[in-house]
Amino acid sequence: MKVSEINPGARKIDVELNIVETEEPRNYTRRDGKEGRVMTAIGKDESGKIKVSVWDADIEKVKVGAKIKITNGYARAFRDETYVSSGIYGKLEVV
Repeated sequence: MKVSEINPGARKIDVELNIVETEEPRNYTRRDGKEGRVMTAIGKDESGKIKVSVWDADIEKVKVGAKIKITNGYARAFRDETYVSSGIYGKLEVV
């Protein structure tokens, strides 16, 4: 799948992205009350750029210049922008 084909609400997304920018990770509280961390990165392919939500242990894998693959991910809209994420059921790996 290409970035230009990703729409909010899409599921079962398989996409490869080159990471061009990352923000500082920030803490959040999970639904079960435990603390976690999330980071926003910007990934791109030949069709465009998209924001990527990177959760917890995956944060250490995602650096500027890395190529990542998200398998079985999902997309959502947040503050009028589309974000893609591996979520609970998907997988994020560096390729």
